[in-house]
Amino acid sequence: MNKIVTLILAGGDSSRFWPLRDKHFIKFLDKPLICYSISQLIKFGFTDIVIVVSQENQAKYEILRSFFTNINLNLVTQVNFLGMAGAVISAAKFIKENPVLIVGPSDIHENILLDDFTKLLRTKPEGILAGIALDKYFPGGYLTVKKDIVTGIVEKPSPNKLPSNIVNFVFDYLVKGDLLLDSIKKINTKRDDHYEQAIELLIKKGHNFKFLPYKGFWGYLKYPWNLLDINSYFLNKIHKIKIKSSEIADSSNIVGNVIIEEGVKIMENVKIIGPVYIGKGTIIGQNCLIRESMIGNNCVIGFSTEIARSHIGDNCWFHNNYIGDSVLSENISMGAGAILANYKLNKQPVKSVIGGKQIITGKIKLGALIGSNVNIGVNASIMPGVKIGQNSVVGSGVVLDIDLPEKKVCYFKNENYTITDNKF
Repeated sequence: MNKIVTLILAGGDSSRFWPLRDKHFIKFLDKPLICYSISQLIKFGFTDIVIVVSQENQAKYEILRSFFTNINLNLVTQVNFLGMAGAVISAAKFIKENPVLIVGPSDIHENILLDDFTKLLRTKPEGILAGIALDKYFPGGYLTVKKDIVTGIVEKPSPNKLPSNIVNFVFDYLVKGDLLLDSIKKINTKRDDHYEQAIELLIKKGHNFKFLPYKGFWGYLKYPWNLLDINSYFLNKIHKIKIKSSEIADSSNIVGNVIIEEGVKIMENVKIIGPVYIGKGTIIGQNCLIRESMIGNNCVIGFSTEIARSHIGDNCWFHNNYIGDSVLSENISMGAGAILANYKLNKQPVKSVIGGKQIITGKIKLGALIGSNVNIGVNASIMPGVKIGQNSVVGSGVVLDIDLPEKKVCYFKNENYTITDNKF
């Protein structure tokens, strides 16, 4: 059998992930997410890798060549808008005569999945589809399975018509790539499930796909708030205190497992409750409280700021703020007294608008989701679940309870002020 080609699908537009961008390059513990995926594949011997990218993000992926010099890494630009099927077609010359493993770079799973996969490969299957049993609805593909053989796949069934509770995440193997390519060509639909219909067609024609059950952690980046789950996953991988050359005040208090990188300054009366990651060159000002969060490089966490269960990008500036259960990209500043609220008074799960439809996030606590290069004025209040597009400004005193698009300014205009002579 020819060597397996691993096809990483990274050419999607990620519109549901707004206002965050480049989700595969979001850093966790100062390492881009896609690097974890590639490193995991290499660990299990999968070194012939093709990444399908878009024209917009190709330059970023070129950087990976310098990170991974000991593998056969090829980049392919996606040439059409047929979703996963289009990505597969774009890589046809690499997979048509080879066995292929198709994976999603923003799916996080534990090593046991790769271990079980390599064991199942020894049985010389025609195909393998992985899945995980969930106890709540997920808007994705669902598998039906009988005696360890996949009997069907249904993309995004309605919650009241689920064929099973087994969700198929992107970890699919075919012994012959040209089988999938030929099947995709036979699909004629206006829906966005060309890929799933092509797999279903192969199943109906009698091709056997073995089911690979997975019971470990599964993290995914479908919506921006999903990043908080992956953030928590990586933070819990910190198993000890690791402090590099940093300046830490004697009156500060560090509890639990933390990683504090070089050049960090932690000033008087700071309390850090792990797991916490603090990136290079960041300053934590007096009286700050940091809990279960990841903070990027070269940030200034100013006086009396509290950050809880959040992911903070590089070069962010804060001063006397509360940031709870939030995701902030790079280059964000918040004026004194600005708050990112994370809890509704009715104690119900926070809702968010995606593609014009309001959906339930499933999170009781969810703060703001903010793109890069955003400025928030003093005493502004951002309500739970609000999203702010990049290069936007929220003025002082604003109470923002709706999403703010990119390159917009939202300010508070009060025409009821009265100014009179001072008679005192």
